[in-house]
Amino acid sequence: MATTTRPSPRGKRAPRSDGRSTRAAVLEAAGRVFAERGFAEATGKEICERAGANAAAVNYYFGGKEGLYEEVLIEAHRQMLSMEDLSRIIDSRAEPEEKLRIFLEHIIHTATHAADLWGVRIFLRELASPTPFVPKFIETTALPKSRKLRELVRAITGLAPDSPAVQRATALVALPCMGLVLFPEKLRTLLLPATASDADGLLDDMLDYMLGGLRALGKRDETRG
Repeated sequence: MATTTRPSPRGKRAPRSDGRSTRAAVLEAAGRVFAERGFAEATGKEICERAGANAAAVNYYFGGKEGLYEEVLIEAHRQMLSMEDLSRIIDSRAEPEEKLRIFLEHIIHTATHAADLWGVRIFLRELASPTPFVPKFIETTALPKSRKLRELVRAITGLAPDSPAVQRATALVALPCMGLVLFPEKLRTLLLPATASDADGLLDDMLDYMLGGLRALGKRDETRG
């Protein structure tokens, strides 16, 4: 016989029975609060209130405000490009050039919707006023993604895995993508309107630009060898 969940006496939403749901709600609320107020001004009380969670939830799930912010940084980067999406692209059976196109298409789509992502506002705050909580983010999120992207760079350039040029080439792919996502679309519309009005044209230009550079680096390495 099916059971029916009774509403709470005060008419509020019933407490979450799934701890993972509560943790996710606190993380989402924290991202929005940190994006609005920054780390220093945000409070655990406001975060828990927005999440509809117990006031002790920040300490219980994250060990405190600092641990919560470290997780928020990781989630913020995931909003822009998750490891799952990157692995799906790089590990697919497509040709390397097509993988790069799909990767850039994902980045441009994210840039188009960046205004809706609190993660973008978090990183803009970090650029303006860095916090000391970045090391965990770099170790757990940025480095694994960098290594994955290097696989694609090596496939296109033919460079040896231990070549310093692989790291430089990866930076030349990643940094313009980061800049595109973090550069507010309203400013791009004013300063460089063609970058905001024609996503397909931007994709084609970025692909040709990056492929041309990556292939040139590979040929240069062959000549030196």
